[in-house]
Amino acid sequence: MPKMIYGIAGNTAKDELWPLIQRLIAWMKTEEIDYQLHTPIAEGLLERSLISAECAEKVSSDVLARTSSIILSIGGDGTLLHTAFEVGRTGVPILGINIGHLGFLADVEAGRIQHALHLLNTDQYRIEQRSALSLTGPHTGWALNDIVVTRQPAGGLAAIDMLVDGTKLNRYWGDGLIIATPTGSTAYSLAVGGPIVMPGSNVILVSPVAPHSLTVRPIVLPAESTLTLQLASSSSDCTIALDGRTHLITQKQEPYTIRRADHSIKLIRLEDTHYFGTLRSKLSWGMGPQMIP
Repeated sequence: MPKMIYGIAGNTAKDELWPLIQRLIAWMKTEEIDYQLHTPIAEGLLERSLISAECAEKVSSDVLARTSSIILSIGGDGTLLHTAFEVGRTGVPILGINIGHLGFLADVEAGRIQHALHLLNTDQYRIEQRSALSLTGPHTGWALNDIVVTRQPAGGLAAIDMLVDGTKLNRYWGDGLIIATPTGSTAYSLAVGGPIVMPGSNVILVSPVAPHSLTVRPIVLPAESTLTLQLASSSSDCTIALDGRTHLITQKQEPYTIRRADHSIKLIRLEDTHYFGTLRSKLSWGMGPQMIP
């Protein structure tokens, strides 16, 4: 079995990242665990004089994705989404290390990194294939969590026409519309009342944002569906965001098509963790009122 090489990426805007990675690298060298650093990480450590030049093996995003066995993404869920975008279609597995807030995707807490690496080195983990969404039209791209259409702050209501496999579903009046994967069901979609969906479920979620009609509710569609979106002539201008990467759209543009992407993202789940445990700990399920902070 070839020796593991860990790629280390992270959110360089977080002050707590730097001493954490400094300690991690020192421990990995002691344990003779191979690693390589994403260029912004290596340069940030060198600028702060936290490591020596010989310890700062820096590589580009492309090389990190192609030559790492596993990538450690240190930050929060947003950092993991950014890492997934940088990794693209290479298929390298990602383990999220949480130094943020909630951490549904980056669900390994910073204090458990050494334990996590022990489980990885002893093959005590599994890889979850997470589906993504592809977008074609005036803008193209893909998203692991969600594709969100939102009205401009100074505009009126968004009016978004949606077809599913060529058949009209609805004209959505309101602040916007979220099209989410099962992975994204615990993100923005959850905040607007969408359901929680187990990773691996073969579905696409559509959740309206502040709909003008109270009878317009989220809907779950088969993953094989092809969704077509276009702003109605009466709509305000909107933005369309793919995991936060935002573009402006107007009524005059051609429609967008959204379907399941032809690639998936590999996320690592350690053997001593389960999705249900993440729900209980992150959402305080099973706790009495006196136990919730």
